[in-house]
Amino acid sequence: MPGCLVTRYPDSTIVKTGRRVTLDERPALELAARNRLPVPRVYGAEHGPLDGESSIRMEFIHGERLDLVWPSMTVEEKYNMFRQLREVLTIMRSIPSETGLIGSCSGGVVRDNRQYSDYSGGPYTDEATFNSSFYFDLVETTPSPIRTALYQQLRSDHRIVFTHGDIAQHNILVKDGQITGLLDWENAGWYPEHWDYIKFFERPCKHMDWKDGAKEIFPQIYDKELAYHQAILRWQRP
Repeated sequence: MPGCLVTRYPDSTIVKTGRRVTLDERPALELAARNRLPVPRVYGAEHGPLDGESSIRMEFIHGERLDLVWPSMTVEEKYNMFRQLREVLTIMRSIPSETGLIGSCSGGVVRDNRQYSDYSGGPYTDEATFNSSFYFDLVETTPSPIRTALYQQLRSDHRIVFTHGDIAQHNILVKDGQITGLLDWENAGWYPEHWDYIKFFERPCKHMDWKDGAKEIFPQIYDKELAYHQAILRWQRP
């Protein structure tokens, strides 16, 4: 990913280094591994030699990126990927939060890859605070009637669940018809239950049938939340 260098070593490990690497990825990966999700084992994480850089050493996972093999898959093979990812998300959404906070797995900030920048804030004690302080951060030129209309659509009673934050084909490795790795957990943490669903549609993908499969991938869909999120994107601070 941009801002990150991935180096493979002969001992079957890789090291991610860069300004986009966060140490919060380690506890997220460890939580996912404890719940038998397809993630690499973490061997170490530390701040890098340059200011603002961090590095994580983890297990190398064999497999091909799903976005690269997708065109060669049959319809049944694609639906098999949908079903496997649905199982992963079902497990994630069943993991109880120990703190109830909206934040990273270490209790730190939440992160959002927006169109032109990375955004962070929190942690937050509840969804109402998250909405007003983090999610509903609109540019100053947003007209008041639009600001009011958009804010009135926001709910503050969603469940807070374990969330990946970047469900995209290029983050999924597959081998012999099985998902072997779900990668890039730097945005993971505890978020309102619709977060993975609405962010899924922001991630770039050239295969239209991937996003058309959202109802097969996600255990629950959030049509209203998706609609107002797309409206908020028009005015959200980059």
